[in-house]
Amino acid sequence: MAALLSIGDFSRLTHVSVKALRHYHDLDLLRPARIDPSSGYRFYATAQGPTAQLIRRFRDLGMPLDQVRVVLNATDPTVRDQVIADHLRSMERQLEQTQTAVASLRQLLEGGGSPSPDVAFHTLTGTPALLVSARVAWDEAFEWLPDTLAGLRRDLGSDAGLRGGPDGALYSAEFFQSHVGEVTAFIPLEASAGHIGGRLPEGPVAVAVHRGSLSELDRTYTALGGFVAEQGLGSRTRTAIQENYLVSRFDTNDEHGLVTEVCWPVLSTRGEEES
Repeated sequence: MAALLSIGDFSRLTHVSVKALRHYHDLDLLRPARIDPSSGYRFYATAQGPTAQLIRRFRDLGMPLDQVRVVLNATDPTVRDQVIADHLRSMERQLEQTQTAVASLRQLLEGGGSPSPDVAFHTLTGTPALLVSARVAWDEAFEWLPDTLAGLRRDLGSDAGLRGGPDGALYSAEFFQSHVGEVTAFIPLEASAGHIGGRLPEGPVAVAVHRGSLSELDRTYTALGGFVAEQGLGSRTRTAIQENYLVSRFDTNDEHGLVTEVCWPVLSTRGEEES
């Protein structure tokens, strides 16, 4: 008969806390080998030790428990390896974002403020567009936006010739102020598209181009917003800020190769030439 250990002894054997073991049982991720019918005490087989340690190592790498379950239950090694590979790629992206944040922090601490913006002025004309709007939380936007744009690209499909410009997004004032608010993903269309979708906002905007990681986009916002305030151009606060993704994640995997156009709605361009 296989030796059975109390949950406390199994915790010491595997370095997995009793609380975690109970949670894994509740999720049907790691079931005890036996549960005493009268006391409800959990007992584990020594052979379950490697499984507990495997779960702990995946958790140390930040793998969500639903993905851990897929790995443990996979009968097809290809499925198992794909889940692990996807998570490792996610970790690599997080590492890259951390490195970018550290470099930015060092630059700010060394006195490198927001760059002086090279600002252009345009008048948006209410371009027709395929669009989807939703109320999005700040922390969810980086996942919601690419997924939604991918869906719009699929909807456009064979009508790609109707595209009138790069993918983009509109961000409401509430989104910035409350970190939850309306966000609109869009693909602009040629005028010949007719009434396929909706229309984008119109009016004068001050425009600055951001090159590089989206985690650094706030610095371009600070520079552009400061320029608008200092020049007395006035902000149309009820009009969403528009971002145009001239080079996006659909075009490159290099975070530093991204190019984003930020369009800040203004009341006046003070006689600057508009186009």
